[in-house]
Amino acid sequence: MQYLVLLITLLMAPSLSGQDTGITVGINNNRLVKVNLETGEVMPFATLRGLPSDEEVRNLVYVEQDQAFYATLYTKTHPTLLRIRGTGAWEVVGRLAMYDGQQPYFCEGLAFDQQTGQLYVAVSLDGSIASGDKTSEALLTVDRFTGICAFQAYLRNHPPPNDFDEIAVYEGQLFCFDGNPSINNTYVFPFSIHQLSGELFAGTKQNIPYFTMDDVLVRGQLAYFPNARDGYLYVYDLVSRKYRRVNRLRGPNHLGRIKLTGLAFLPLARA
Repeated sequence: MQYLVLLITLLMAPSLSGQDTGITVGINNNRLVKVNLETGEVMPFATLRGLPSDEEVRNLVYVEQDQAFYATLYTKTHPTLLRIRGTGAWEVVGRLAMYDGQQPYFCEGLAFDQQTGQLYVAVSLDGSIASGDKTSEALLTVDRFTGICAFQAYLRNHPPPNDFDEIAVYEGQLFCFDGNPSINNTYVFPFSIHQLSGELFAGTKQNIPYFTMDDVLVRGQLAYFPNARDGYLYVYDLVSRKYRRVNRLRGPNHLGRIKLTGLAFLPLARA
């Protein structure tokens, strides 16, 4: 009987593991790299040629049905949505803009919900050059083919958390991360995907130390993120609500200083 159970387990193992095989792709110095989530090793993957030298690609999600990555081009004001192929070829989808023509001033988080097919972005709708606002208080959905956005919800101003620094989807919930360096704190708080409307209040939240999260990647129940302050990769368990340091991010010298500004999972069939 024990032999039969072992045989069934071995026969099932390849199909089970095959459902989640692939590589983690990141953005480092405006090029695509492979990232080992266990060791922190970073290796070249593809070069994004022709990007403006004074702008930075941030956030990264992979959309299987489009066979493409999506990212935001940080231009200090009025951010742009990019579509990136695994070869490194890229194209501008369009500047993020509302249906009435209003353009978000500032953009931080980007997330894709595979279940609903929605691309979400966290932005500032009330910022300006004069104010220097860098608080992403609004959550929008984005048309992946035009960059046109639709308003979903605001995050209540007071009390904190009042900002979407990073966002990621896990089991029907949008997990949000809001870092506050002045009190050495990062809030982690979820909202139901089906209740993203009006004014949101983060009644349930977890406090962890402040991290400079430039992107968050969820694999299973684990949220991985780089911390530029110390150069390490960290992981936060969305279920147990505990975090740990994984390893230092490191790569060959020609990649320069490792500062990951995006993380996404690429299925093995597309790698």
